[in-house]
Amino acid sequence: MKKASLILFTVLSLYACKEQHNISFYFWKTTYHISPFEQHYLDSLKVQKLYVRFFDIDIQNNKAVPVGEINTAEKNTEQEIIPVVFITNEVFKTLDKQGIETLAENTKREIEFIYPKLSSNAIKEIQFDCDWTPSTRSKYFYFLNKIKLKLPGVSVSVTIRLHQIKDKEQTGIPPVKKGVLMYYATSNPLNFQDKNSILDNELANNYIKELKDYPIPLNVALPIYSWGIIENQLGEKRLLNGIRNKDLQDTSLYIKIRPNFYRVKKDHYLNGFYVYEDFIIKAEEISTQDLILAKKN
Repeated sequence: MKKASLILFTVLSLYACKEQHNISFYFWKTTYHISPFEQHYLDSLKVQKLYVRFFDIDIQNNKAVPVGEINTAEKNTEQEIIPVVFITNEVFKTLDKQGIETLAENTKREIEFIYPKLSSNAIKEIQFDCDWTPSTRSKYFYFLNKIKLKLPGVSVSVTIRLHQIKDKEQTGIPPVKKGVLMYYATSNPLNFQDKNSILDNELANNYIKELKDYPIPLNVALPIYSWGIIENQLGEKRLLNGIRNKDLQDTSLYIKIRPNFYRVKKDHYLNGFYVYEDFIIKAEEISTQDLILAKKN
């Protein structure tokens, strides 16, 4: 069955009543384009918001610079566009307060430069995605406060990782009025263990026991992506997006060695990546049952 390729996460609104959840999606591709099939998918679910990654911010030559800016092929006339900016933790390890103030101004300008290419509506919300730590919390929160001052009338939200819920005393509470809990990445995929590293509900549940006590309202983002973790003969690993178990069922190319793990039988291309005989591939995907259980948690 054909699937929409625009989605990495589905965002469920926890502000809605239990019987009816508003659904949004993240768009994390490098070129903004919605195919007719994808538009039908969005329309059928009555999706009103798209969280679109505009660019990342990283450190290059000791300066914070935008990287991976999205290409725009069209405007969206159907959904509200919420700009998302990913900022590496290294940025806040490197910059001083003056550098953060400059970063806030440059970030505002970059968002305002890209946004009109995607939407003719006014910006209502901006979201920042940063896996901050106790050592960078003060600088990140300072950045958020500076952004809010530069964009009065625009709501600023953030993503929240599972460990930031569990360890909120150490990581702190960001100075915003709402956030999105990224309910995924429960373990490191490169560990190559039997558990699903994208989402293991048993592990995730250990992080959210005090979720009701978190002081700002949270929506939740559930993962609906898949990937293959490929290990070569030297034990080196890499991720290949979009791989599911169904892609590894050709018995002339793969032999299943245990659930979700396959050995390559002969050299060939897999989704444009060349795999060699005896490479091991682990397929990770999220089932409907996983999502239903995550929603209940």
